[in-house]
Amino acid sequence: MRVLILATDVYTRGGIARYTRTLADTLGCLVGPENVDVLPLLGGTGPAFTPAHYRILEPTTNALTLRTKFQHIARVLGHSWRGYDLMICGHLSLTPVAAVAKACHGKPYLVACYGAEAWCPFRLPLKVGVQSADLALPISQFTRDKLHKVNDVPLDKLKLLYVAVPDEFACLLTGVKSTPASSPRLDGERILLSVGNLGKAHRYKGFDTVIQALPGVLEAVPDLLYVIVGEGDDRTYLEGLAAKIGVARHVTFAGSLSDTDLAAYYHACDAFVLPSRALRHIGHWDGEGFGIVYIEAALAGKPVVGSFGGGAAEAVLHGRTGLLVEPGSVKEVMDAVVTLLTNQDLASRMGCEGRRWASQNFTTCSLRRSLQILLGPYGLRRQGSGDRHHSGPLAPVLQQ
Repeated sequence: MRVLILATDVYTRGGIARYTRTLADTLGCLVGPENVDVLPLLGGTGPAFTPAHYRILEPTTNALTLRTKFQHIARVLGHSWRGYDLMICGHLSLTPVAAVAKACHGKPYLVACYGAEAWCPFRLPLKVGVQSADLALPISQFTRDKLHKVNDVPLDKLKLLYVAVPDEFACLLTGVKSTPASSPRLDGERILLSVGNLGKAHRYKGFDTVIQALPGVLEAVPDLLYVIVGEGDDRTYLEGLAAKIGVARHVTFAGSLSDTDLAAYYHACDAFVLPSRALRHIGHWDGEGFGIVYIEAALAGKPVVGSFGGGAAEAVLHGRTGLLVEPGSVKEVMDAVVTLLTNQDLASRMGCEGRRWASQNFTTCSLRRSLQILLGPYGLRRQGSGDRHHSGPLAPVLQQ
């Protein structure tokens, strides 16, 4: 079986790029690296890398223009002729060109669906693109429900495919503890950690809510240090907020980190918090489609404070792996954080249960099992041997 993955990009450290790389890597382990090709729209600005279990075709462009978009459409149509059995769209925006390829060549395709981009009514090109897909693969029940209720995607065309933490990073999270090379000051302090994009467009993640909760938390845990990992144009606002309410010396912005340092911060923290909100605006939504950072913290054995907003609630088992709060509630965030930081036995139990749960459900092993079921009608084999197994159209795969 040969698979062509259409991607927006695979080079950045964003959640969608990481998901695409992990999906391609897992598929390559199943069918052989010579049978999985990734065609990215955008090239990378960082150092090039050579994946072990799939091939990256040359990106179309580094700058999006009308011309480069048409060039990418032409490349997709050209590559789709080349003996692939299946296409996978790594983003909803790529479904219109996949629909054209299917109409021209009869190539079946699947589409990954993440968060807010799937929660509003689709414009005609996306509506046609998703309706023409053989399956849509939402990463959370929340996104699945939105696709069905808002965009009338039939339930038998929706199959949950949860995110997975890549093997190398999972090993860092579950392995021997280390100290971050970029550690600002972690000597003897209790550490509360958040990880995420600090862009203004991602303000829904709730860093501001945690900062506003800190005065109350510090009354119970005066030696607390709140570490925020990530970078973006909202950092200045958050720094100003911390200074305004008098907690600036208890807040550290660690910036963008390597996976090794990020894993070390997960190990160093006493609890993880991200009270993400799902916000509806005119014409669009903001919010977490799932929230892989909650799973990363769980793999490191840490209790988590999440929220009931969007798909984030599905990444935390309330009362078992962490605590869920109403998004935007400063008091509930304060109470949940204090509960975890002042009850070591509870925090330890939740951390252990979180690691067990995350290891069973959100690693590449679990993704591999899901893909074997999903692509079973194609004759997908457990290990690729270079054989290219061809079969008929993709049979319906019903929701679990």
